[in-house]
Amino acid sequence: MVAGVSLLFSSADPVAAGSTEGTYDDLRIAYALLEGSLTAEADLKWLLWLRELTLQGPAKDVERLMTTIREASDKRASELANLRKLSPDVTGDGPPSLIGDAIQAAAKWEGTKEMLFPEGQFGMRFIFLQAQATRMISVIAEQAAKIDPNPEREKWLEAVSKQYADYREDFVNAVERCELR
Repeated sequence: MVAGVSLLFSSADPVAAGSTEGTYDDLRIAYALLEGSLTAEADLKWLLWLRELTLQGPAKDVERLMTTIREASDKRASELANLRKLSPDVTGDGPPSLIGDAIQAAAKWEGTKEMLFPEGQFGMRFIFLQAQATRMISVIAEQAAKIDPNPEREKWLEAVSKQYADYREDFVNAVERCELR
């Protein structure tokens, strides 16, 4: 699960970055973040915990959605591994970013603490963290599509962005049908 991600591009306007080496560094960073996010979503181990959600009502809807996201993320992570090798090659993590790494680590730790020590609010916090994760995947894909010169990857990124935005909307709809215990 993605607890939070920070996307730091070297250009304030990604589209204006053109085809510079900085753009390729930005793409490598974006793809590394996207790969990590998709892999984390594909590795969700929390499905058993869903039976203990503090929600009454559409717990089955949430469980179904989590299974769908896990399966889709696994598929998308596999696709991404091959797409990164297309020209221009954007494999690797890109240049190091001390602040980006620190922000990502802090966000992940805070999200983990919320999951492990929820003070009786596990169910709702879990859903909010998952909604945040789907939003981040959508945004990373959307922004990478704006600067990727490869049309096949750009089309794939746009589809991933929409797919995960739709998953977030599914979470919102599920929460709207919930009653707290």
